[in-house]
Amino acid sequence: MDQFTNLMTTELFKIGDASFPFWALLVVAIGLIVIIAVCGGCATAKHNKKMKAQAAENAEAEQAAAEQAAQEEAARKAAEEEAARKAAEEEAARKAAEEEAARKAAEEEAARKAAEEEAARKAAEEEAARKAAEEEAARKAAEEEAARKADEEEAARKAAEEEAARKAAEEEAARKAAEEEAARKAAEEEAARKAAEQEAARKAAEQEAAREAAEQEAARKAAEEEAAKQQEVAATQAPAPKKSTTRKPASATKKAEEEKPAEPAAENKEEEPVKEKKSTTKKPASATKKPAAKKAEEKKPAAAAKKPAEKKAAPVKKVEEPAPAPEKNNIILLTDEPAKPAGGRYVIVTDDTNPVKPYKFQLKANNGQVLYESEGYKVKPKKASINAFKKAVEQGTIAIDKEKNGTFRYKLYKADGTLLGVGESYSAKARAESSAESVKAFAASANFIEDLTIED
Repeated sequence: MDQFTNLMTTELFKIGDASFPFWALLVVAIGLIVIIAVCGGCATAKHNKKMKAQAAENAEAEQAAAEQAAQEEAARKAAEEEAARKAAEEEAARKAAEEEAARKAAEEEAARKAAEEEAARKAAEEEAARKAAEEEAARKAAEEEAARKADEEEAARKAAEEEAARKAAEEEAARKAAEEEAARKAAEEEAARKAAEQEAARKAAEQEAAREAAEQEAARKAAEEEAAKQQEVAATQAPAPKKSTTRKPASATKKAEEEKPAEPAAENKEEEPVKEKKSTTKKPASATKKPAAKKAEEKKPAAAAKKPAEKKAAPVKKVEEPAPAPEKNNIILLTDEPAKPAGGRYVIVTDDTNPVKPYKFQLKANNGQVLYESEGYKVKPKKASINAFKKAVEQGTIAIDKEKNGTFRYKLYKADGTLLGVGESYSAKARAESSAESVKAFAASANFIEDLTIED
């Protein structure tokens, strides 16, 4: 019974909000069968009437019986017509009920659509209000942020905008006029700059070697003069020889004059910086046999000679510290902290092949080799971008991957696993690892930015 009930109440199809179960379909089918039966009866009655009319014409003798049959048939027809009328009335009532249900369904559908449209309108208004509130909040936040940064960046921004506008106009005109000429000149300028850097490095090395040689020569001369002075002091303290009536030969007198140290040498000793500790000249044996009094006297000129040496030693100590960045318009200090021993620098360059994002920054070693090149920027990258790269290198990881062709290259990942950069291909894994270590060392130690887009 439950199955039959479920079967009868199962929804077969749905029109709008009105659902039609199985029993409704069954009622409709029964009604159709009744209509078909009534129609069939009507057709049969018409046929029988026709046949009886023909039989009445052919057999007048049977007219009475036919009339009686006709009356009976009339009564039957009346009953059938009454049944048909009732069926028609029921069908009309059913159709009216269906039409009423359809009308109500249409009204409910219209009401539903109106409610949906009203809800959609209210949702649109609420969304618009929410977006307006968000935009207002974002605008206020942007205004506050702009006001906070205005005092710090206003002067720099105006100068940068004016310079950028001027250079953009000049560069656009020059780029449109002769892009190939610009590329050729850029290559020549890069080669000339590298040659100048190499020449400067060579001259610096030569000057450093000459300075060291001069210091060694000065130390050697000072040691020789000290030894001569000590010999002179020892000679003055020796007992005076007895006067001899024998005349010395001229060669002996000349030799004594040559062995006598010149006094100006002592003055030169005090003027030149001397590193007495580095001197390897061995003192003569006579100097070790001086009396205590003479040793005390000799300490005084030594201390006097040491003062100018210490005075000159300060610049030598400064040479060992990292050299400060040149004071040029295109040199920007990244931090006030001194650079680490590795050195290196960040360089801002332009990429003529990418007019949308033409600016990049490169990490270069001391010899000018490009260790890393960033993606393109619409405007010049600032200290914050380069400091973010330094922080990513410090906190991230570097992995060595082997390519399909058997070469190796390093991949730099941020702390969150995002790929930051990819190095060049190397035939040996050790070279890729060395390149990765160089990137880490120079990225952390470079402390100034060189902007090659600025013409001094």
